[in-house]
Amino acid sequence: MASSVNEVIESRRDGVLTLRLNQPEVRNALGPAMVRALYAALLRAREDASVAAVIITATGDAFSAGADLREFLADRPPVEHALERRQLGALFLLIETYPRALIAAVNGDALGAGLGLVAACHLAVAVKTARFGLPGVRLGIMPMTIMPALFLALPRKLGMELMLTGRWLTAEEARSAGLVNRTVEARSLETTALSLAKAANGTASLPRLTRL
Repeated sequence: MASSVNEVIESRRDGVLTLRLNQPEVRNALGPAMVRALYAALLRAREDASVAAVIITATGDAFSAGADLREFLADRPPVEHALERRQLGALFLLIETYPRALIAAVNGDALGAGLGLVAACHLAVAVKTARFGLPGVRLGIMPMTIMPALFLALPRKLGMELMLTGRWLTAEEARSAGLVNRTVEARSLETTALSLAKAANGTASLPRLTRL
């Protein structure tokens, strides 16, 4: 059974909760409403003893294009930008201390904050056509909020290359670098993610990773 609350669709199967980013018209950009919806869903799942693991995936052909650059570059009061960064930072802090296994099922491009979301999840599976990158740096936007998660998931030199050059990784490069655990055909994405989620169910608690 599935239920939809605008930006995020929730469904359950065998004790695994799937959260599906659901704004394909903006390539699932992590705008303020999407961030709040995902944060609230993860918070509810954390307190629900019937949830053994969580999969995060998306509707459409992109996992997440990151922040909505149109909103970011709009002429708005600085306090609005600061509050949005704070909300995104709170989401990543929640993920960092999450007690259940979080699996990213990457159905397409994961860019900017979307890349950070993949990096923050404990495990990740990606379709072979997915790409990963930080296109905002070419506009002078440095991804300060996602840097801690990025440098925990990637070798430092590779992370610096992405931030300084803006180049994108292919799914196979992401797998080789350790950003994702598996690359699969699109038809196998959800079953592979579910298999990983079920395998992780036997872990009583997850270690908290310390930022260096």
